Parts: sequence; structure tokens; C-alpha cells
Amino acid sequence: MRIVWIILLVASLYGAMRAWQDRAFVAPDGVLAPDPPNQVLLEQPVQFDARGVTFRERARYDLKVRLLRKERYRLDGASSIAPWDLAVGWGPMSDTGVLDDLEISQMGRFFYWRMRNASSPLSTRDLIVSAGQIHAIPANEHVEAALSRIRRGQVIELHGYLVDVAGANGFRWSTSLTREDTGDGACEIMWIEAIDVP
Repeated sequence: MRIVWIILLVASLYGAMRAWQDRAFVAPDGVLAPDPPNQVLLEQPVQFDARGVTFRERARYDLKVRLLRKERYRLDGASSIAPWDLAVGWGPMSDTGVLDDLEISQMGRFFYWRMRNASSPLSTRDLIVSAGQIHAIPANEHVEAALSRIRRGQVIELHGYLVDVAGANGFRWSTSLTREDTGDGACEIMWIEAIDVP
């Protein structure tokens, strides 16, 4: 019986630690990240091997965004490549007043939103072009540690490349190169070289 109590205690402590780490950052009002991501297509994409797969850089990608949510993946087929997904917003999707009217979730490598209020000032198109889902690939251990520390609500800067991925047995994973798409294939796959929290 004693071992059961020890297991329950450890599980409770772990749950409390995770809840503390995942707590939201209290952000000020207003638009906190006004500019859309800066994307520069590469004329000659660079190819390199890492994490057991081949990456092909498609575009330089630098962005200052508000972190809407993040999700850690450990068991899916891509978790060894991109262990984190980041739902991010800029422009109106970095404004607390707008975000308070939305429920945001992530599951199965997708980013979902639902309006709480039918009279929200943000149109569906404005929401789509002001938010994105990034499959985050840390380029080094410092970036990996930073990904685990950033908190929902924080403004963050990400620097790196949008990449396509190729692996064994015909595995292919292609990044989106536009902010206007939705659904399967609309996520950005990002090789992240640096994360800053201004």
C-alpha cells in the first residue's frame, strides 16, 4: 500500500511541476507583435543532414510573435525531428483583447481555434493570416532548452529556416511557404537557430 502512496505523491508532484511550467504569461493589453513574419525565399536551397533525416532549406524565416500555445510530442513519428509545435500569432492575433474571445488548442500536429463570441471583431480570414502553427526543430541544445521554457502569452523572436524533410522509407514532410493556407500541409516546419524573449 505504501508504494501506491509514493507513486501517487510522485505523480502529483510531477503534475504540479508541469502546471507551473505551463502557466500562462500575463501579457499587457494591445498588439504586442505588430509585424508579420519575414520570409525570404532561397534561390539555391541548402541541403544538410541532421536528426537522422535530410533537411532542405527553402526560405530564411525570422519572426516576432506571441506564443498562443505550445504542445510537446514524444510518441508520434515526427517527434524525434520536431519535438514541439508552437501556435503563434502576430498583428491582431497578438492582442489580448482579441485572444480573450478565442479558445485555442493543439492536437495531432494541428492548431485549432474557436470563437467564444459570435460578435468577435476579427474575421476568419484575419485570424488565418495572423496566426500559424510551427513544427519546431531545435538546431542545438540551447534552442531545445529555450523551447521548453517559453510560456503561453510571451512575445518571442524565432530565427532560422523553413525546411522540407526527407527520411528513410520515402518519408517526406514539406513546409508551407504562405500564411494564407489552412488544413493539412499548412504548417511551417522551422529549423530554429535562435530564440529570443525581448
